[in-house]
Parts: sequence; C-alpha cells; structure tokens
Amino acid sequence: MVVNVGLEKGLKLRWIDTLNEETGWTGDGDVLDWLYKLTGRRLNLSSGELATFFEQLGFMREQVTSLHFGESPALECLQERLQGISLTINEEHDLNGLPLLMARQASNSDADFLKSVCDTLLIQFAAFLSEALDSQSSPKIVRCEGLFREEQQERKRLGALPAQRESAWRAEISLIHEAEPRVADEIQRCEDLFVLSSKAKFCSDACRFATFQISKQLKEPGYMKEKQRRYRNRKEKH
Repeated sequence: MVVNVGLEKGLKLRWIDTLNEETGWTGDGDVLDWLYKLTGRRLNLSSGELATFFEQLGFMREQVTSLHFGESPALECLQERLQGISLTINEEHDLNGLPLLMARQASNSDADFLKSVCDTLLIQFAAFLSEALDSQSSPKIVRCEGLFREEQQERKRLGALPAQRESAWRAEISLIHEAEPRVADEIQRCEDLFVLSSKAKFCSDACRFATFQISKQLKEPGYMKEKQRRYRNRKEKH
C-alpha cells in the first residue's frame, strides 16, 4: 500500500479548524504546507488561486463575527456562493484528512482540487449557520479570551480581521479596555474559535497561562521582576 508521507495524523478538514489554522499563516507557503499535511498532495497553485481560497475563509470569518454580535449574516451572498456546487463521496476519506462528503471536482487539476476543498468548507459552514439561525439551543461559536503580547505592526497573519471588526472582539476583554493605550496596543486577543461550553474561555492551557501572566503584570507591575528575582535566588541556592 502507498503511504502519503505528507499526512499529519489527526488533521481533518473542518471549517472552524481551518479558520484557526489560518491565523497562524503568514504567506502562501504556509497554506501549501497545511494542504500537504492534510492530504499528502503537493499542490502547484498561483497566488491568484490561493487568494480565492483566502477570500472564502475571510467571508466565513466575517459571518461568524456578524452572528456573534447579533448582526444579520449575508445569506444572499452565501446562497450565491453555494450555487453550482455539487456533492460527491470521497471514497478515500479514510486515507486522507478529507471528509466523506465533498464538493465535486471539475477536473484533476490542482486548482480544481483546491476549489473542491474551498467549496467543501463552505458547505460545512452553511450547515452550521443554518443550525445556528434555526435553534436557540444549537451550538454557538465563541472566541478564545486568551491574550498575548505583540506589536500591531508585527501582525502579518492572513487570518487577522480588519481593525474595525477586531476592535469589537477586543472590547469584550476588560483587561484590554482598562490598560493604558500604549500597553493595550501591545496586547492582542487570541483568534481561535471554538464551540461554546459552560466553562470554556480559552482554547488551550498555554493560552490560559499566558493570559494569567499578562493579567498579573497589568495589575501588579512589579510581578515579573519579583518572579525573576525569586527564580534567580532558587538557582543560586542550588
């Protein structure tokens, strides 16, 4: 049996996971590496072909933002994007990270393969959005409340929202709102999205710990210096 060495165990094509992956991408090479890990297939794609993929992810991210803040999602635009998509069964779904139900490819070209991936994500998202709008008890998507430090000019990740939209998410975090403007500019909110649960606020323990550290620094400016002093003292004793 031929083994696709590019496959990363456990990596699956899901719309919300893809949006989270995108926030770590800084260029075309990152998405090509991700596709390789997902499918084991090295794709030769132009920047224009990838731009269409990024635009689709941006559309979904904007609809999540609209839904979260009680705005009306762009359903007519979603309908237009869904037109012409036909479905097929991915018979090799157990050999790659692609789902059983996929958007059909028009050809075997790399560009059409990417379009199939792109359309599959849109179908998944449309199913989620339909459920979210139909039922008050349906799963809701929220954003991690984790914080990290990074200068605004350093932010070159492809999944970042426009500043005006990002400011609405930032306004939910009291620590950012209460910090001095100079300090607040350095504090960013984690972009990861996940399904709401009764206690979940963070996407990971690492995000929780980083947020705790920032919170302590803001409330107790001498916290880090004191922590470092204690650490040095422990090392000297040993």
